[in-house]
Formats: sequence, C-alpha cells, structure tokens
Amino acid sequence: MINKDYLENLNDAQKEAVLHLDGPLLIVAGAGSGKTKVLTSRIANIIKEKKAFPNQILAVTFTNKAAKEMQNRVSKILGSTAVGLSWLGTFHSICAKLLRKHASAANLNSNFTIIDTDDQIRLIKNICKAENIDIKQLSPRFILAIIDRWKNKGFYPNEVVINKKDLYEKTILPLYKTYQQKLTDLNSCDFGDLILHAVKILEFNTDIREIYSKNFKYILVDEYQDTNFIQSKWLNLLSEKNKNICCVGDDDQSIYSWRGAEIKNFLEFDQVYKNTKVIRLEQNYRSSQNILSVASDLISNNQNRVGKTLITTMEEGDPVQLNCFKNGKDEAIGISDEIEKKIKKKFSYNNIAILVRAIFQTREFEERFLKIGMPYRILGGTKFYERAEIKDCVAYLRLIHQEKDDLAFE
Repeated sequence: MINKDYLENLNDAQKEAVLHLDGPLLIVAGAGSGKTKVLTSRIANIIKEKKAFPNQILAVTFTNKAAKEMQNRVSKILGSTAVGLSWLGTFHSICAKLLRKHASAANLNSNFTIIDTDDQIRLIKNICKAENIDIKQLSPRFILAIIDRWKNKGFYPNEVVINKKDLYEKTILPLYKTYQQKLTDLNSCDFGDLILHAVKILEFNTDIREIYSKNFKYILVDEYQDTNFIQSKWLNLLSEKNKNICCVGDDDQSIYSWRGAEIKNFLEFDQVYKNTKVIRLEQNYRSSQNILSVASDLISNNQNRVGKTLITTMEEGDPVQLNCFKNGKDEAIGISDEIEKKIKKKFSYNNIAILVRAIFQTREFEERFLKIGMPYRILGGTKFYERAEIKDCVAYLRLIHQEKDDLAFE
C-alpha cells in the first residue's frame, strides 16, 4: 500500500526538488535542511509516477549506513514496491557490482578479491624489498597515498605524467606499475581500482556504456561536495543518455580535499551539465538560531561557495560558548565540571556527548572520569574487520574462494 502523504510533509523548496524530474538538478542543501528526506521522497515519487522502474534508478551515497537509511525510508513510503532498488549503494559497492559483471574487460575474473590497507602495505613492502628500496626512507603508506592520488585522477600506470618538481614520483611510478601487475596476477583490486576500472570499462567500451547509460533513467547522488575527479567522471559517463542527474550537497560542508575531493565538481556542476536547475534548501530543522548565526557568520568568510541564507524553525537557544584551555588535562577537568553541573539539573549521562577530532584525545577524559567516578562509554576504536582473529578467518575464506590469493595465504 503506497503512502500518499509524503509530499504533504515537505516545505516549498523540498517539494520543488522532489517534483522537478526533467534534466540536471543541483540541490544546495544547508545543514539540517532535510536532504535525506528530499532524496528518498524523490525516489518514491519517480517510482509512484511510473517515470522509471526501481532498477532504472541509480542512487549513490558515501556510506553503507546512509544507503541503508535511504532504502528503509523509501520502503516506508512505497511499501513492497521499493524492493527492486538494486542500484542503491556506495560508489564502491556499485562499482564492485558493475566490475564483477564485466571483470574480463579489466583483465580480472569475476571472483576477484578486494584487498584492504594491510594487504596493500604488505604487497608494497614485498615490492620495495625486491627493488632494494629502503622503506624507512620511503614509507609504504606514502607510496600508496601517491598511487591512490593517481587513481583518483583516473590514471593507470602508463597514463601517469610525472610532476618533475616532485622528488618522489619518479621513484614511485615503476612501483605503481609493478603493484598494479601484481594485483592483476593475484586477481585482486584495491578500493581505488573499483572506481578506476569501472570508469575505464565505460570509457573504452561504448556498448557497455550504452547499456547502463540507457538503463539509468534517473541518477541521484548524496554528499556531492565530497566527490573526486574519478567519481565525477563515472557519473558523467552514466548520465550521458538521459541527463536526469540530481546531485545533493553543501559546498560549506566540503572537508575532504585532503583525500582528493574536488569542490569544483559542485561549483561547476551547471557548466558541465547544461540547463541545470539549482534549488536551495535553506530551512534548518536541527539547530537553534544562535548556533546557526555563529556558523553562518564564520562560513561567510569563504570565497568559493554557491552561497545560501539559512533560517531556522527553532528558538534562539543558549548562546554558543568558546572555552580555551592550556592543555588536554585542563580541558578534561573543565568539561567534567560542566557535566556535573548538568547532572545536578537532572540531565541524563545519555544526553551528553563529547566529540573529539582523533581517538587518542579520549585518554585525558578517561583518566579524569575514572578519577572522579563518572560513568562513560567510548564509541569507535578497532573496527570489527580489523581485529586480528577476524582477519585470520577472512584470510581462510579468501583462500577457499580463490587459490591465487597469495596475500591471504601469507
């Protein structure tokens, strides 16, 4: 049974974004403006209006969690009709799916293994040892960072043009060639390969490109401000036929330039896709007016931005406070004192969160909380698949699946 109320819960800008179905669309979505709601309602509307079947919609997110959330929300609106959203997922998962179907076009078998960072480092160490390169002078992680940068730019080893000002690229390029050959021999890919191979397959095989470009009547992309060159090119190739590409993002939330994200993909969207409609979502449902005013005032100093004026549905709220401390120890004492005041006002510990930039910063807090007997929980730490015993289990399974996998055997 289809829920017909999904349009009634949208504001005017959100409704316009959901109902505009012809041609390229850029949705400039401010923080807390309900972009996930817009994306899911848009998918539901496309299916409900019979503009496309679920398997003709490509919806791309950056995390599996976001993909699952989107699937759940669409299912809530449409019921069982959302079951066929087989092309909803992350860039990497969708590219992996595409690559398994056309593995031979990238000199791989369809049962290829996707290796993790530990395997990459081990492989680079082996190559450096064979080439008599001292890994204390040139670290494997640095080598892999350069290789990943080349892959994000869309370069196979034979396509790289060395930057003569860079002292290391000349040494690293031969390692990239060997590394890539070893991956092929092992019937393996790293994460960068998933998108790179997919792009090259679409680029050099017009028949394959036509199949997918024709099939995807609608393409929706979340967090578009965080895309890099190769991801943007992949989307460009897939939208070639129907041009119904809708990208949602916020130029003010672009924080991943250090890992290859290019804000110009967002800022120049309307130059790449002609006749682009731009819709701004400026109603904030998450923050009080004081938080919004401080954030907007700060971000207005940035020059490269589309620009927007956020308004809130909430009250003015408490003033934003900035506390400065000499060191981590003083900070932990100051924050624990603040928490104790809140608890006296009948706050629950479950309503208080401390956000840190890196996991090592939790140590000062832990020491302080243990000293004063304050309960706490740390979220994060070692990921499930990075635990030694889990990696061992997966290595056995990889060997059963593919006997060529020397890295799993090691």
